[in-house]
Order: sequence, then structure tokens, then C-alpha cells
Amino acid sequence: MAANSNRKSALSQDKIINAAYKLAKKDPVNAMSMRKIATVLKVTPMAIYKYFDDKNELTAAVIDKHMLESRLVPDEVDPKDWRTWIRTSFLRMWDALAEAPNMIRYMTQATSFGPAVLRWQNETLGVFVNAGLSPKQALTAHAALSELATGSNILIPVRERGVETVFPSVWRAIKNGTTPDLEDIAKAQSTVEEYPWLLMCGQAMMEDMQDSRRAFCNEMDLILDSLTVQIRDNAKRQ
Repeated sequence: MAANSNRKSALSQDKIINAAYKLAKKDPVNAMSMRKIATVLKVTPMAIYKYFDDKNELTAAVIDKHMLESRLVPDEVDPKDWRTWIRTSFLRMWDALAEAPNMIRYMTQATSFGPAVLRWQNETLGVFVNAGLSPKQALTAHAALSELATGSNILIPVRERGVETVFPSVWRAIKNGTTPDLEDIAKAQSTVEEYPWLLMCGQAMMEDMQDSRRAFCNEMDLILDSLTVQIRDNAKRQ
């Protein structure tokens, strides 16, 4: 009885979160199933319900752990240097989602968020407002960058399919691990009439596909440039 009692007492909220987190990162079907987590922990599903009311509460805790470990709040950066702070924060968000892309699915299913996510949201909005954006502009900027980081990760395979369709020889080279001949883009005369703008931007597409992280940075900088102008305009009106 004593051994059995010790085994039960060894279960904790942190152990449950850690087990669920590992399953979620692997992205099996229904990774957040209480039954699956219980099997990993060698307990009954009912034992988990002593620590979490339902799967939604556990999902929020798992997302919170992932974001906390990703250090979305860059405490080492001075918030007065708003652009560096924001760039660092959202690049870490992109990295966190790229490391565990399935986490996006759990985020879309979450009905609430934990303290780490809420702190990050609060700190980010504060940086924007103190930089000179209105509360509405700050909220819009936060949403735009969050959606960009998420969408950038989701659309990586979509971008790849576009390249495969329009530039098949370049695509094959990349997939085979060889250096693509970018002159093939210029030679793709049969696609000029069908996809003129894709052809014109072909080399940029190759660069983005080969380095999605850099592509995200370039996209983020466009938004940050716009926010810089907005902050200056706000200051002039005061």
C-alpha cells in the first residue's frame, strides 16, 4: 500500500504538463487526449482530472509552457528600443512555432491562455503604446505580427508547392540538395503568359523558400517600417 501511495503522490501538475508537452511536440493524432497522457504517465485518466478540470485547461498550460520556454518577453532588451524588442520577441515566436508547428493547431483549439502568454501580450502592447502608438494601433500591430508569425509557418509548404509547379527544375535541384540553376527561371518561357509576376519574382521566391526564417524577417521589417512612420505621424499631431 505504501509503494502504491508513493506512486500516486509522485504525480503532479508539472509532470502532467511535461508529458502532454512532449506528446504535443511530436504531433500525434489527438496528442492532448487525457487517455494518451495517462498511459504515458502510467496512471488512470481520472487521476489527471484531479489536477485539470478538462482538456482545455491542460491545453492552455501546454501552450503556456511552450511560450515560456521560448522567452517571448526579451527581458534583456530595453523596451525603449521598441523595434529591437518587438523584432526579437516575434522572431522567437516564429522560432517556437517552427520548432513545434503542431502547436499552432493547439493554439487554435485553446479556449483560454495561461499567464506566460498573457504577460507577453501585455508587455508587447505596452512597448507599442510607450513607443507612440495609440491603444488601437498597438492592438492591430500585435495582431498583425502574431498572425504573420503563425501564417508564415503554416504557409511554408504552400510556398513550396507553388515553386514546384512553376519552377520544376529548380524545385528538383533543391529537393536533391544541389544548387539550383537560377537561370532556369529566365528560361521558363512557357510560363511567362500564365504566371508573369511569379516569373518576375522567381529568384526572390527561391531565396524565401531556401530560408523561410529570413523571409519572415523581411516580411516583419515591412510592418515595422510602417509602424515607425505611424509613430512619427502620431508625434507630429501632438
